[in-house]
Amino acid sequence: TTASVPLSFAGDVPTSAALIDGPITDLNVMTRRGRMTHGVERWPLSGEIRIMPRADTTLVLAVNAGFRLLTDDAPSLGPLDTLILDRHSPELRLQPEGQGLLFVIALDRLSANH
Repeated sequence: TTASVPLSFAGDVPTSAALIDGPITDLNVMTRRGRMTHGVERWPLSGEIRIMPRADTTLVLAVNAGFRLLTDDAPSLGPLDTLILDRHSPELRLQPEGQGLLFVIALDRLSANH
């Protein structure tokens, strides 16, 4: 759920689940073992946030509210919009439009793949 912390599990292990109430939107992040690593963080927000990309690629997913980028042209992210940043991207400043939730996903190549 949007209130749960991300759950990590091996994708090659059989799993099952049952819905307990209505439809869901599921977020899965999968990377090839031995070639990439990833991390998923859940950030509930009510005020300005700063994100400094440190991974090879960082995905910033807005979930239940929009966000305004605090830049000169101030573009907006709507719910389920995603920003894609690389390691050299500048610090990102976001202001949620209401009570917001972001998932920040870090993707890194393992050294053998550079």
